[in-house]
Amino acid sequence: MFAGAKKLFTQPVIVTSVLVTLILVGVQRLRLLEYFELKVFDQMMQRRADLPPDPRLLIVGFTEQDIQELKHITPTDEELDRLLSKLESNQARVIALDFFRDVPIEIEPGRGNAKLLNRLQTNNKIIPICSTTTPPPPGLDANNVGFADLPEDPDAVIRRALLFVNPEPKTPCQSQQSLAVAAALKYLADTAKIQPQITQTGDVLQLKLGKAVFQRLPQDAGGYVEADNGGFQILLNYRSFHNVARTVSFTDVLNNKVNPDWVNGKIVLIGATAPSKQDIRNTPYATGRQDNAGKMPGIVIHTHIVSEILSGVLDQRPIFWFLPEWGEITWLWGWTVMGALIGWRIKHPLLLGLASGGALVFLIGGGFIIFTQAGWVPLAQPVIGLIAAAGSVVVYTAYSEKLQRDKIANQIQEQEKTIDLLKSLLREGGATSNETKSPVDSQPQSGQLLNNRYKVAQVLGSGGFGYTYLADDTKRPGSPKCVVKHLQPAQKDLRFLEVARRLFRVEAEILEILGHHKQIPQLLAYFEENQQFYLVQEYIKGHCLQDELIVGKRLEEAEVIKILRDVLKVLVFVHDHNVIHRDIKPSNLMRRETDNRIVLIDFGAVKQIQPQQEEESLTVAVGTLGYASPEQLMGQPRLNSDIHALGMIGIQALTGKNAKEIERDPQTTVLIWRDKAQVSDGLAAILERMTSFDYLRRYQTAKEILEELDKL
Repeated sequence: MFAGAKKLFTQPVIVTSVLVTLILVGVQRLRLLEYFELKVFDQMMQRRADLPPDPRLLIVGFTEQDIQELKHITPTDEELDRLLSKLESNQARVIALDFFRDVPIEIEPGRGNAKLLNRLQTNNKIIPICSTTTPPPPGLDANNVGFADLPEDPDAVIRRALLFVNPEPKTPCQSQQSLAVAAALKYLADTAKIQPQITQTGDVLQLKLGKAVFQRLPQDAGGYVEADNGGFQILLNYRSFHNVARTVSFTDVLNNKVNPDWVNGKIVLIGATAPSKQDIRNTPYATGRQDNAGKMPGIVIHTHIVSEILSGVLDQRPIFWFLPEWGEITWLWGWTVMGALIGWRIKHPLLLGLASGGALVFLIGGGFIIFTQAGWVPLAQPVIGLIAAAGSVVVYTAYSEKLQRDKIANQIQEQEKTIDLLKSLLREGGATSNETKSPVDSQPQSGQLLNNRYKVAQVLGSGGFGYTYLADDTKRPGSPKCVVKHLQPAQKDLRFLEVARRLFRVEAEILEILGHHKQIPQLLAYFEENQQFYLVQEYIKGHCLQDELIVGKRLEEAEVIKILRDVLKVLVFVHDHNVIHRDIKPSNLMRRETDNRIVLIDFGAVKQIQPQQEEESLTVAVGTLGYASPEQLMGQPRLNSDIHALGMIGIQALTGKNAKEIERDPQTTVLIWRDKAQVSDGLAAILERMTSFDYLRRYQTAKEILEELDKL
């Protein structure tokens, strides 16, 4: 169990994803990514579908046209009083007044101010404003006044709404509720008999209105990092870009040009909308836009806040929610794991790019879908994390493979020296007087225990090298099956055994590296016992390809192409490590039962070579007639000797003939087989080039053949 856990936590996917996650969490804590998260928030807000205008609200805007008609840049007390009178007569349910009236504004002294002040003091449906620097009209109850402050983010964009505060004693404005909250609460109390309830559970402060619960904005909500969340703030869930509610002009109301039904029973919000009034604020809709596009007057933003509260309470519109800190870290880690997996499993540059791009589209699309459901999860962090993790694993894998290749290069030199030494010892033909014989060879019997662990079940095969057994690993849970290869030294003198031991060790190290591929059996162990050498490999449950290639039975072209592809992908890995299998034949290709993939087995004849551009030394011929290439039979195998053998298997599958029965034209050296198979010209040309007599005219790499098969 502990070994499995150690293996898990040393995997590049896990290590890389954890490291990238920790680094990004640290970077976020420094607020280096907050700007990007907020801009992503703005883009999602812009692309989200708009809601229709809120029918419960009406905006009375003081426009540039009103300024031109009334001849002053702000309405007088007398004009405001007239406006309020008309709205009252049309049965407005609540009136929110976003004009400061701490001092009189009159054209003629004594006209309008007293009437306006009296109206504000006696009509509790009208809610005037104040701010941290400007007091409300004199004589008003603080409970019937709303503050007009709108909190800005560091980039001067309004994404939050301040609902309640605890004002300092000396602050001119002693109201505890915002203009929007005051208007919404009056409306809810009058129409639905809903009263606010503020509760606190631990550090979480909540406002409950009916069944709707508004939670105080956490400092680290969504993309924020230690945001200034003083008072009771919520994330502002804008209703739409263009039209939050029906809008009429100030003078239209004064001139009786407004339908009374537009006012009756509504919350009417009055404020300046003229750009010259300079109450135009940045909103998420302004990000990336030119001039004043996307900016909104303060009264319109207050309207959005009122609509957000009413919609959450009366329409069950989703209220913005956020992941807790541990949830955001888990969310980030999940995407870094995804990036690391992509970088680990996909090697082809084009496929790697497509997979990474697809994952990013899925991430951003998923984040946007969550946003449409009023959820805000970080996106800039996981996007960077996914890319960084994928890139890191690709770099790590390339570096790791380079180390493997360098290791094999050293093993090549050691193996060649060892083989040369073994040859010279064999040529000596016998032992000297100082040589000591090893025990007489004996084949282990069924039930015998090797290395005090591997219980022989049956003999799978035998040859000049020794035996192959199916065995039970008695020291693993369930005693799983494994394959044990018993290698017998050609001589028994101690000097020969020492050299053979060195060669056996190098061979085992090579097999261990090759076993990293999922279509090559893993090397589980190797050991020496009684001067005999043993390799323990993964047992592949299935059947060999020889069972499928029945004499007289021709396979369909699509089946043959599938076999070729499966084996070629393994050869790409094997040849990238400069390894020649040298004995590719149907009996060494196992169809794995669990996934129907072909597994390349029996690397007992593996020969390590130098890169092909260098001169290769003469080697002992190993292979099987009918599949082995001409140069291999001459003792000079090359990487594309394996390609020749695979090509012969393809021809055998298409013709239903034994590979040894397929002859070459004595004049052209081309195999004679086309008349015995139904095959397309494209595949036939590929197979003929794979099996070319001259290795120089043959495909040089397995990758070339895969590319050609893709074109069919």
